Order: sequence, then C-alpha cells, then structure tokens
Amino acid sequence: MSSSLFLQGTSIRLADDHRHHDEEDLVSTACNRTLYVDVCVSSLRSDPRSSTVSDIRGLADLALDISIENGMETLTYIKHLNSNNNGNNITGRQDPAASYNSECLRDCAELYEDAAQSLQESVHHLRIRYFEKVNMLVSAAMTDSETCEDGFKEVAEGVSPLTQSNLYFYKLCSNFLAIKKLLY
Repeated sequence: MSSSLFLQGTSIRLADDHRHHDEEDLVSTACNRTLYVDVCVSSLRSDPRSSTVSDIRGLADLALDISIENGMETLTYIKHLNSNNNGNNITGRQDPAASYNSECLRDCAELYEDAAQSLQESVHHLRIRYFEKVNMLVSAAMTDSETCEDGFKEVAEGVSPLTQSNLYFYKLCSNFLAIKKLLY
C-alpha cells in the first residue's frame, strides 16, 4: 500500500513537472520570436498569471496586460516627478532648464495617457481578432514613448529621467506585437 501511494505521488509530481516544463516552453518559444527575448522572458515569467497560461492566445493577452500595467506605472511615475519639479533651481530661482523639464514631463504625462488609452482599446480589438487595428494602436503607444524621450533631447543638456522607463515600455509593446503575430 505504501508503495502505491509513493507511485501515485511520483506520478502527480511528474505530471506537475511536465506541465511546468510545457509552460516554460510556451514562454521560451514565443519569446524567441521577439526582438527583446530577455525582457520578454523575464516579464512573462515574473508575472504569477503566467503559470495559468496554456496557449499563445493567453500569452498574448498577458503580454498586453503587462504592457498596459507598465504604461500606467510609468504615467504615475511621471506625475510624481512633475509634482516634485516646480521649475526652480536649488537656489529657489526660476530655472529655464527646470521649467523645460517640467514642460517635458507634462507632455510625457499626456503622451502616456494616450498610450494607455490606445493599449486599453487594443484589448477589445485583440479579442475580436482585428489585428490590423491592434497593430495600429500598439504602434501608436510605442511612438508615444519615443516622443516623450525625444522631448528631452530637444535641449542640448536635456537629460531624460524617463529613458529607462520609455525604453522598457517600448520593448514590452514590441514583444507583445511579436507574440500577437503568432496568432495568425
């Protein structure tokens, strides 16, 4: 009797190991088709929802959700930076560069609001398999992050506090588009 319990436990463990291996293969297979493989694998595997994904459709949904969440987190970060930036330098005097950064942050907030809206809208279009519209909306969101970054570069000494955030958001969106393409 104890040997049959042992064998049942072993077969359950093997089934769980096999299922986990299949999930990893799904993530690896899909992410190997993206431009930013490391970002793809780390973002998908770090999300607890990935353990319940069983097909490319679910993975595409998850990749889009992660992109939306990151865009919203970036927007919150931009608003935080802007609330701490009053356009004055450390002496308390109005500083044109600080004012410019404040203007850039306001522009970036608007851009990320647009990006988040585009990504939210693409959820519906993904569900109905209107892939051309999804491509347009997600590409627009990617352009918004690039435009945000470019705004800081217009000033000779303009250093963007959002470079890493903009790039990561761009990569997440790019990865989603590549995974979505596997649905065709």
